[in-house]
Amino acid sequence: MKTDVICIGLTCADVLIRGTDLSSPFIGETKPAKEVSFHVGGDAANQSIVLSRMGVHAKLMTGLGEDSIGSFCTNTFKEAGVDISEIVYAKDSPSSINVVIINSDGQRNFVNSGMPESVFFAPALEKIKDVKVVSLGSMMMPPFVTVPVIEKTVKKAKQEGAIVCADVMFNPESCTLEQLGEEVLSNIDYIFPNEDEARQLTGKTDLDEMADVFLKYGIKNVLIKIGKDGCFVKNKNIRKVLPSLAVEVIDTTGAGDNFAAGFITGLIEDKDLGECVMLASATAGIAIQYMGANTGVKSREQVEEYLQDNR
Repeated sequence: MKTDVICIGLTCADVLIRGTDLSSPFIGETKPAKEVSFHVGGDAANQSIVLSRMGVHAKLMTGLGEDSIGSFCTNTFKEAGVDISEIVYAKDSPSSINVVIINSDGQRNFVNSGMPESVFFAPALEKIKDVKVVSLGSMMMPPFVTVPVIEKTVKKAKQEGAIVCADVMFNPESCTLEQLGEEVLSNIDYIFPNEDEARQLTGKTDLDEMADVFLKYGIKNVLIKIGKDGCFVKNKNIRKVLPSLAVEVIDTTGAGDNFAAGFITGLIEDKDLGECVMLASATAGIAIQYMGANTGVKSREQVEEYLQDNR
């Protein structure tokens, strides 16, 4: 089967805790929680699972440890139909674990196990061929924290004629936009920062000014996620805000990854920019109504029905 998209980036295990008060001291040894659950997480992992459920043939390039967490994640990918032929397993490093504390408004804080060596895998760039989209799970996060890794990946993808998408996070220990420069960033077709990330990465506070920094470096399309206010879209021809869909928020973990998966599904289906953003918003809108970063979306039909009901 032909690969539609290759997702490259992080996988971890998410321990989700909702409905507990950590601001007060413990009385005794335990605190009750409304819900505790265990799921696969990580940017590229979430994207690949949701894409597969949307009917897209997704290949995942990620790093895991040869441990019980790695086995759990692998089995989850298999169940979702993700192509796992390019997962790299580290013998001497554990898989990553992330504890997510979910607040009453669905926002979250993280306690993680750090960045074990397993997440700094080398993407199998020679396997990037005959693919429509290459997605960097989160630029500035492992394995995309240095100029050479990002440069080699995006240039190889463009040499193979792929559309390059990149979500991005602010990481003070990573390289910067300035260090990457136009030579590297001009290979990116779509970038998906949220407003806080865009502000931190560009040093600007105005949406237009943030977008213009990315555009200055040659990125073709900038999509800044602005929460309940929707998505600010800008390229050389378009400047607009596309609305989000009103939902009851349970857990925002992985909302950006679901947005990226929905958008990429639209690209695979040759939809225009506005249609891709609406599909992305619907996918993210479903996701945040459920606990877990990739548990809400079950099928392409579910997303389409949700989109039609909320237009």
